[in-house]
Amino acid sequence: MRTKLCYLLAIILAFSVVAYGDCPHCHKDQIPMSGHGAAPDGSGRRNVNVQIAGSWNIPGTSTTNANIWNGVRDGSLDWNNATQTGTPDGQATNYYFNLNQGAAAGDVDVNIVLGSPGAGALASTVGVQDASGNVNPPYTITLPAAAAGWSADFLRSVIAHELGHTIGLAHTYNNFRKCGHSIMNHTSATGRITGSVQPQDVTAANKQYNNRNNCTDTFGQVAHTVGGGDPGGYTDPNPWRYQPTCYYFYDAVDFYEFCDCNESGSPRGYRYIGTAYFLTDSFCF
Repeated sequence: MRTKLCYLLAIILAFSVVAYGDCPHCHKDQIPMSGHGAAPDGSGRRNVNVQIAGSWNIPGTSTTNANIWNGVRDGSLDWNNATQTGTPDGQATNYYFNLNQGAAAGDVDVNIVLGSPGAGALASTVGVQDASGNVNPPYTITLPAAAAGWSADFLRSVIAHELGHTIGLAHTYNNFRKCGHSIMNHTSATGRITGSVQPQDVTAANKQYNNRNNCTDTFGQVAHTVGGGDPGGYTDPNPWRYQPTCYYFYDAVDFYEFCDCNESGSPRGYRYIGTAYFLTDSFCF
């Protein structure tokens, strides 16, 4: 008679668990921006004026914080240079983000202000709801004071992500293995910041621009007061704020029993018993 020696073997597989979504979804209730004039690069795209509010000036001066300036410039260029194929001759979006501090107040499409984006959020984007329930510019992107100390790559990716909301894109809730890179989920294979606009982001933006009725998501209404604006913030009577995305990271522990067996799908000599999941980290933006 053979003696069977049995014990449990744990194999750790780290992966992220996120809600299901497209790559990325777009908003059917968001009106494509008309912009103000033609793009200065001669491409014929709609010129979208982006302006950094005086709340981001260096105290006692009229000079914008350099890190914020560079982040907004680079986040805008990230969208301006991206195409559906990832090559310079590919189809770009129909928008050109123009960092234009000289634009008149009525010609600003996107304002960048210093304030509180809300608990658990790195930034927030707010639009204005019209009488039909649709969301329109001008948009306000709120960054916290801590953004002045963020790294160049991180700040650029956050700005590019928020600009994505202004042109009709929702968060991407798929994990990297299913969806791949997207500026709208900020994740890579290791759960880190993507840092750049991807071809699929451009494709989704053009889908929303060409026919928003083909989109499935809505922008989402939440009462919100934007702090730290010019001067001192303002309350939008019909604010629309896009909720933050949260990612939850788990360790999956597969349990095997050592035995005299050869089950299909299990290592030779081991029998699969089950899997347990343990939360190890979370990340919201």
